[in-house]
Amino acid sequence: MFPHGAKILVDVIPFDGGRSGISQYALNVVRALAAAGHDLTLVTEPGVAAEFFPGMKALEAPKWTRRAVFSMFWHLFALPRLIRRTGCHAMLILAANRRALWRCPLPTVGVVHDLSQYHVAAKYDAFRMFYIKRVLPHYVRRMHRVVAISKSTAADLVKHWGIPETKISVVYDGFTPPTSIQAANATADIARRSILYISRLEHPGKNHVGLIEAYGKLPRDLAEKHPLVLAGGDWNGSEAVHAAVAQSPYRDFIRLAGFVPTADLPRLWAEAAVYVFPSRFEGFGLSLLEAMAVGVPTACSCTSSLGELGEGVAELFDPEYSDAIAAALVKLLTSDNTARIAAGKARAAEFSWARCAQGLLDAFPKAEVFGVPIHCETMETAVQQIAQARDTAHPHFFSFVNAHCLNLAYSDGDYVEVLKRCDRVWPDGTGVRMAGRRYGFPVPANVNGTDLFPLLSGRVFLYGAGPGVAERAAANIKKAHPQMEVVGTADGYGDERAAISTINRVEPDVLLVARGVPLQEKWIAAHLHELRCGAVLAVGGLLDFVSGRIPRAPHWMRCLGIEWLYRLKCEPIRMFRRYVIGNPLFLWRLRQRSGARN
Repeated sequence: MFPHGAKILVDVIPFDGGRSGISQYALNVVRALAAAGHDLTLVTEPGVAAEFFPGMKALEAPKWTRRAVFSMFWHLFALPRLIRRTGCHAMLILAANRRALWRCPLPTVGVVHDLSQYHVAAKYDAFRMFYIKRVLPHYVRRMHRVVAISKSTAADLVKHWGIPETKISVVYDGFTPPTSIQAANATADIARRSILYISRLEHPGKNHVGLIEAYGKLPRDLAEKHPLVLAGGDWNGSEAVHAAVAQSPYRDFIRLAGFVPTADLPRLWAEAAVYVFPSRFEGFGLSLLEAMAVGVPTACSCTSSLGELGEGVAELFDPEYSDAIAAALVKLLTSDNTARIAAGKARAAEFSWARCAQGLLDAFPKAEVFGVPIHCETMETAVQQIAQARDTAHPHFFSFVNAHCLNLAYSDGDYVEVLKRCDRVWPDGTGVRMAGRRYGFPVPANVNGTDLFPLLSGRVFLYGAGPGVAERAAANIKKAHPQMEVVGTADGYGDERAAISTINRVEPDVLLVARGVPLQEKWIAAHLHELRCGAVLAVGGLLDFVSGRIPRAPHWMRCLGIEWLYRLKCEPIRMFRRYVIGNPLFLWRLRQRSGARN
């Protein structure tokens, strides 16, 4: 589960002026994430944010990056230096098959749409082919997780870019069903309705030439009844498409519609008898789903993701053979397609942008360190969960972990099992945040017991610390925190059964257990079933701070994440092993486990 309250940096470069499939993907993913209430900052090309994402926070690339080659290098080497300034906790790169970072300062998930350059030899010029085949793979492998938008692309990532299967998630695109369309049922009169293909005119990848050749092999009466409509703007190699049209025996029945704005697409769908998608290779094939959704019978290539989407629904063909394309078109145009239309609508209903956006967030690595699950949430969320525990029939167990706790968990399997039983284990301190950056899970806030304590309210019981410490803490709470009522205290050195009896007699909303790690967590786990209270928190040395026995570090040290230095200064002998030995040991263990995870 992606942490509530985390700020997400969403990279939508390149955007292609909103005219490519990748740009439409970016538009819809951003809208879905925003609709779900996530706090987004976009990385965009110059002017894109104002035109396509009005009102959203954005980090714009400089104007000199308008040329693709400059954009590639700015994105690769300059952008990583700017990312931390955004205050975000995680990053999504929505076109990682075209842009990457030389290092990832935040937990990063990159989306790869396709590796068509390995399937279509003349896909790009020599420079771009070198960049995509030799440069990008090295840096995409550095991302914490890679999303493929189809199983076909996932297989290519393993084969061509050497990315381990364990690092890849498959998250299919969503799509927005076209609206206001009265597509004809295939059993009705479809005379003069078109054969439609929506794709930029790119040769040879999109295979317009193969489709035009196949159209030229249709019986003339079918071609006259069903004109071929090719909707899409000119792109690399479009000259070959125009030449093929000019040479076709049915050139008078072929219409090049150019780029068609989204608002005008309903008219094309309404006029379509069939939809054909003959591309040699596609990462996904969004328009195929759109055709299914509006009830237009479909035919498509049996290769790449198109075969995945069309299996059992569309008429499949080998895109390398024009005779096979022609046969598929004839079959659709001369058959009853009622069952095919129903199956297509059912298939299209399986996809949505909301599901796609959530899938991208779910692709971030699981928040876990040394086997300990960590619930990376904000302080506000943590306080709400504690308050909600008051109204339940059984007590809820909450704990915190810092680098010291995780060092203990590394070699104490019983402690790990206890933490797995907690309702929440919150991240406390810089060490956990460093683990998140290394392992790839976002940590939006430092949720520690000392800072959370003043936000509590209701009836509280203090259990633990040395003799007299809980009583002094209760007196200070009465003065400084009137929203809390301390209904009882017991030190950690007295009779445990007596303490449990006292706790159950007053039935507090919140029980604070301060007996040190891991003793306090193991004690709670052993006695949770017999406690009568709302929330039980394992709070370590909290009562020592509240009572004034141990001073808290200055605010500026806490903000910098170096409170441990102050603790070391105050208690050098007791804290020497925990910090001077423990902190370097924790970093070494992170590095060792990081290699295993990747």
